[in-house]
Amino acid sequence: MVILDEWSLNGPLTSIELKEARILTQLLPALGQVAPLFKELPAASTHPSFPGIGIAEASFSPPPPPPPPPSPAILPMLSSPSPPPPPITIPPAVEDALDSIEVMGESECEVESVIEQAQQETLISDILPQSKNVRNIRVELPKSTLMTPRSQHEGFVPPFPVQNERHAVSSLIKVLEARGEDPIHQDFIEFDLDQFAVYRNDHYSGNEMRALSFFSTKHQDGRFYIDGALSCGEFKFWVEKIEILELPIGNYGVANLAVEDQIWVRSLINGKKEIYYKLGKPAPEYKRFHSPFLWLADFAKHVVDYTSWMVEKRRDVSLDSFQSEFLQWLQKHEQYPGFQKWRRQHPSPDFRDSVSANAAFIWKEINGVLGEKKAFSLRLFREIFSFSQYKVTGAPLLPPISKKGDQSVAPTIVTPYVKECFGHMVLGKVLHAVGESQTPLTMAPLTPPKMTEPTHRGRSRQAVLHMPLQDIGRIQVGDVISTPRDGESTDTKWKRMAAKGVTEDHRWFGLVQKIHVGKGGFRSFDVTWLYRPVDTPCSMMKYPWPKELFFSDHCTCEEGCDKRVQETEVLAVHNFDWFVGPEYSGKGDFFVRQLYVVEHRRFVTLEKSHLRCTHQAPRHVFKTGDTVLAVLKPSDNFTEPYEVVKHFKQSSTTFVRLRKLTRRHRVDPKSNAPPNELLYTDKFVVVKPDKILGQCTVRFFCAGEQIPSPYNRKGTGNLFYITHRVELSPEGLSILPFDDKTSFPKSLAQGFDPNEPLRKLKGLDLFCGAGNLGRGLEDGGAVEMLWANDIKQQAIQTYMINTTTPNCSPFLGSIDDLLRLALEGKYADNIPRPGDVDIISAGSPCPGFSLLTINKSTLKQIKNQSLIASFASFVDFYRPKYALLENVPSIVQAAHNRSEDTLSQLFCTIVGLGYQAQLIMGDAWSHGTPQSRSRVFWWVAAPGLKLPDPPPLSHSHYPGAAPRGLGRLCTDEAYVKRSWTITPFKYVSVKEASQDLPRIDDAKVDVCIQFPDHRIGRTNTKALRERITAIPCHPYGMNIKKLWNYGKGVMNEGTMEMFLMEDTPEERKLRLLDTQGWSRLKPTDVFATVTATIPSPGDRRVTRTLHWIEGRALSVMEIRRAQGFLDEELLVGSVPDRWRLVGNSVARQMSLALGLKLREAWEESSRRGNNSRAVSVVFLDDEEQEENTGLATPSSVGDGGGRKRRLVVALGRVKKMQRLEVEVKEEEKKKEEEEQQAPTPPLEVSMSGVTIVRIPDSDEEEVEEEDGLVGGW
Repeated sequence: MVILDEWSLNGPLTSIELKEARILTQLLPALGQVAPLFKELPAASTHPSFPGIGIAEASFSPPPPPPPPPSPAILPMLSSPSPPPPPITIPPAVEDALDSIEVMGESECEVESVIEQAQQETLISDILPQSKNVRNIRVELPKSTLMTPRSQHEGFVPPFPVQNERHAVSSLIKVLEARGEDPIHQDFIEFDLDQFAVYRNDHYSGNEMRALSFFSTKHQDGRFYIDGALSCGEFKFWVEKIEILELPIGNYGVANLAVEDQIWVRSLINGKKEIYYKLGKPAPEYKRFHSPFLWLADFAKHVVDYTSWMVEKRRDVSLDSFQSEFLQWLQKHEQYPGFQKWRRQHPSPDFRDSVSANAAFIWKEINGVLGEKKAFSLRLFREIFSFSQYKVTGAPLLPPISKKGDQSVAPTIVTPYVKECFGHMVLGKVLHAVGESQTPLTMAPLTPPKMTEPTHRGRSRQAVLHMPLQDIGRIQVGDVISTPRDGESTDTKWKRMAAKGVTEDHRWFGLVQKIHVGKGGFRSFDVTWLYRPVDTPCSMMKYPWPKELFFSDHCTCEEGCDKRVQETEVLAVHNFDWFVGPEYSGKGDFFVRQLYVVEHRRFVTLEKSHLRCTHQAPRHVFKTGDTVLAVLKPSDNFTEPYEVVKHFKQSSTTFVRLRKLTRRHRVDPKSNAPPNELLYTDKFVVVKPDKILGQCTVRFFCAGEQIPSPYNRKGTGNLFYITHRVELSPEGLSILPFDDKTSFPKSLAQGFDPNEPLRKLKGLDLFCGAGNLGRGLEDGGAVEMLWANDIKQQAIQTYMINTTTPNCSPFLGSIDDLLRLALEGKYADNIPRPGDVDIISAGSPCPGFSLLTINKSTLKQIKNQSLIASFASFVDFYRPKYALLENVPSIVQAAHNRSEDTLSQLFCTIVGLGYQAQLIMGDAWSHGTPQSRSRVFWWVAAPGLKLPDPPPLSHSHYPGAAPRGLGRLCTDEAYVKRSWTITPFKYVSVKEASQDLPRIDDAKVDVCIQFPDHRIGRTNTKALRERITAIPCHPYGMNIKKLWNYGKGVMNEGTMEMFLMEDTPEERKLRLLDTQGWSRLKPTDVFATVTATIPSPGDRRVTRTLHWIEGRALSVMEIRRAQGFLDEELLVGSVPDRWRLVGNSVARQMSLALGLKLREAWEESSRRGNNSRAVSVVFLDDEEQEENTGLATPSSVGDGGGRKRRLVVALGRVKKMQRLEVEVKEEEKKKEEEEQQAPTPPLEVSMSGVTIVRIPDSDEEEVEEEDGLVGGW
């Protein structure tokens, strides 16, 4: 069977367009000779000369005959350019049957029935002389693909006498007079216009047809023309190029059920006359444009009638009115058969998308019926047309930053602390500090003491005999010792790096964990290393506290005896201030308040439990009832969910019994169950613990219950749900529903209930855009965004239309104005006060760091880069519990221009405030988004709270994914690496994400009723379509580089010339060899990264922007799916506006995965007692004044030696601060415990009631393997 689809009528086939049905009869004779040529090709291929025609499958009767030489009938298909194929004699029966089809290809069944009837009348050998070995031929013809009316083609024969419009109207008026009518005294004169086609005629359109819904709208101005048969009774004239002046539509009012045939056009020459042309039946080629317009005309009528009804009742109309209330009002037409047909074309009860997508056309109709004044008074048009529902909020202008030869920019508002941190960078030139410094700065360079030169080499580092031997014996577990760093002559991977403002220190510091005494009394020490900021992602940038070090989880205990610190390598024993910030460090050489987790590059609040070596920490356990992901066989490609039932031992080997939770769609394919719906079974497996790779979340729901978010997101976050169970009986397998909650199995520990109340974090969404980042965090269940900011009207309007938080207050304006007004104390509903904000999320503009930005040194791009400092200022000012920043991976610098490393400076700034932080690489496809989008996310958490973990991968990598690391530490290791692990779900492909979207072929109609955003954003010109058509659909993923192939490919010189518009021919060819443009998607792949601007198909830097099988670029709806926008969420604005909103967004599944980990961290913090408003902890002496407006760095314990001090919980810039009495005491431990366990910190904090900084009173015991617990993996 040979399937032909994607008929292309551009380029060399233009002459054939005059009679579209003849394509079939011209190609069929050639198929008998072409088919054997494709025998050796893969199942999907396309001939380059006919790129729109895909031969998907060919089957032949054995034995296959040898392929004959190409006949003259197919030579035109094998070379180009060439003369058109010779005329073919068509049997009259076939031609008559084909001509009987009103629109060729309108229905596959109709075409097949016509051909079948024709075959009964004519021998098939007359039609297919060479096709004796072909079993079946099926030709799939789309709807008419003509772009221009037939009347505008050469050779067109009008069906009626041709007259110009004036003469035709004059003749028809005489016809009326001959009938005894008096046209002069009539209110208006009406003539019929049939077989019509509407088109535009300008430089870009070139007589291409256009739907009437774009006539006289705000976004589609231009002249529209119409050709057709103008008639009065039996008298008919063919008229062409009638310029349309007006488009009256009738039957408004609830008494009429539909517009029906009440549509007229008024021509330009009748502008002063009441002469109208009533539209009847469109021309066959125009039907695909006119049918959706008729639906829109009825829709606009219903909207006008509904709006009039609301106005009469003195009620306002907003976009929300069309979510459900509009349909309830429409039910009065339910009995009308035409209404049911109209309704089926838009199955959803929510009509907001249709209103928003056709705002200009609806505005025109309501304005015409209600008048401009009433129309402008409606909230609806302030939301979707003028975007004036929310007013711009601004602050007094500051002098702009300017540079000769460059455009000026507004200064970026920051706090003094942030200005001090970022001011040394290039972006510092656009920073403007507002307010007084609230954080004391001690940034004087720290010069280390002078060291003696080494006397001899140690095993792994250069050693100095600096400390007297008698003092070496006094070193105890818990002391901090220093040693020279590894020298250049050793095999060390540590490179010498110096941070800005700090003299390079050649010492390393370690906390003694264990002391070893060898033969002869020679001592060596196992230590846990302390890291300087330069050894972390803070890198070489300016850290505000030179005396701060970070305790790490990197120790020598498991690295071997040769890695221990030898006694000859000890330089000194140092006095450290533990658990304090810079303001309250004592006489110690350094202070420590954070743990640096080396492998994950993670800064967390230091706790006593961290002082124990990592390998001594308790092992993670799973309890009975927990749900886990496991792989039973090495050949398994995906993990499967199980319930832990029991664990037991046989001899010394531990085993785990697991209950299998089967994917429903595998057992019950007809259910159309999503991939994360499971069946509860009584099937068990026994495995070793190492088969369990991670956890998952499973929850029961009753059958038929609407699955709530986030369990309805197809597995993102490794979330599953169960509504049915499997039972085995003598009759066979039965799938039974859970009808009520009492029937849920009690053994399984269910995941969280999204409907259960949880004290939510109050959020501020900066650079909110369309809201995908903020709403994804909200979907996790722990956040409600109460404030949102963006500078674009369409963004704020889109955000507010889709928000589920009724009291969300938007700030429409510059982020600089928002921060400046807040710093000046000018608070309002949309300007929160310090202490009100619990979480700040920000997807800051990426052009300043994007690889697509060629010149990043302009003031505009420096301004974009400086907005990272703006984010840091919001954190400094509001001191939230959590913060999240998103940007492109190229913000992480590896080697180039390290002195201007914005991300490392952000680490220095925020960690310098005492916050916990971690950088995460987020691949959208790994969480269920069908897009190759990688972004970095930077989590921030206040001290004492749980810092969210990176979300686990739920979906596999797509075939083109490769290992990747970002940034470069002084050990030549990356800051963060792409994670590779087995996952429970396969990645979502392009085809899977868009398979329910209807075909729009060339996208020229530009109206899709069911999915209003299913339209392309780029100008759909003839030249563009011809080039797209030249890129074959098969094999998938073809592009111009493969087709040309250095002149050896299937693309000939003539076709290639279409793509070459500038430069010299040789330069053009060389550029084509390297281009990523003019590429088609692979349906089995993922979408390329969606950009903020609509990409040109020929853009050398953007790949795969063309549909894999249709002759067009991607639609807005398709990139919505690529970004994870929910279908029920709305966009406002023009098509380019919508594309920009989508392209600037964070992939929704990615933000949901982050939101789920945030929920987990917030719940754990709440359980630990850290759910107070405390965000930073400082000490004040008794004599200090009662009021303090400063924001101190988070700290815990000083070196006060047991005396009482006051601990102040800072609540932002709230003047009245709560004081809690604490007592600081020393803990005594035995010497043998010091040698085996963690050293005791000098002080610990205990409080009655609330614990601000968690320091356990005793070490946690290792978990024993008892019945019901599984440990050790």
